[in-house]
Amino acid sequence: MLNEILELMEERERRVILRAIRSTGDLDLVGTLRFSRRALDVGPELVRRGVLVDTRMAREGLGGLGEYIEPTSRKHRYLAHDIVESWRDRLEGKAVLIGTSPLVLERLLDLIREGVRPALIIGVPVGFVNALHAKYRLTKQTDVEYITNISVKGGVALGVSIVRALMEIE
Repeated sequence: MLNEILELMEERERRVILRAIRSTGDLDLVGTLRFSRRALDVGPELVRRGVLVDTRMAREGLGGLGEYIEPTSRKHRYLAHDIVESWRDRLEGKAVLIGTSPLVLERLLDLIREGVRPALIIGVPVGFVNALHAKYRLTKQTDVEYITNISVKGGVALGVSIVRALMEIE
């Protein structure tokens, strides 16, 4: 049954989903992974140029491609807000991977509403608190290309596997 569903998908989408399933063991990704209209067109080139990430773990998973910026000071109640603020001057035209914190994704979506334009968001934070809402909100905005999963599941391993799959697409 899984093979029949996968055969109906576009080749690039299928490759990303299969890589994600192999990395996470989550067969539900066949039905929960969502791609914006042009994410697979722009994603491969964008991730090859580097990816802003929300954790050191994601940076390590991506090797030289991941860029984690340690906030230089704490100005907000939540570290997530400080992380996004540390990205502010680097977001234009960049790929961003959020694999841990739904608050980082929520704050990034607020900046998009203010006019900041990363080029691609891979938004797959994990958790029962705010993760599903943040991902749903990501799918409703139309200014930035995205890849997400509509589920409380997610995490760094999923995000890194998506980036790695994009790198393999010509």
